[in-house]
Amino acid sequence: MPNAKIFSHKIHYRISDGYAVVRPEEACNEETTEALAHLASSDLIDSKHLVLDLSHSKYVATPGYRWILRRLKELESSGKSLTLVGLSPTVERTFKLLRLDESIPTAKTVPEAIAMIRRQEAAAMA
Repeated sequence: MPNAKIFSHKIHYRISDGYAVVRPEEACNEETTEALAHLASSDLIDSKHLVLDLSHSKYVATPGYRWILRRLKELESSGKSLTLVGLSPTVERTFKLLRLDESIPTAKTVPEAIAMIRRQEAAAMA
């Protein structure tokens, strides 16, 4: 995966076939979330589907959850989607407590998320 360094935060990304996979290398605190927001809103990441891989993030702070919700609304309003991948047990518990699991799809792995996206696209075309 290519790397992006934004505000001295390391973020991996991969763009392919209408989707972008973005993986921060540390917890999603306020600073990391700002860096992630810059990368995800750049022209570089202009894909129909955004897969946010949190497998290297032990926790997500409140600004991270706020950004995820804002990004979901932005993407949905322009006909795009957001899928979260690799939630740690702590993040998954908080995700369910906040009832984010009701509006944001999740997957265990990136390949699983991509397969899910492809199935949804195929069903929409049928």
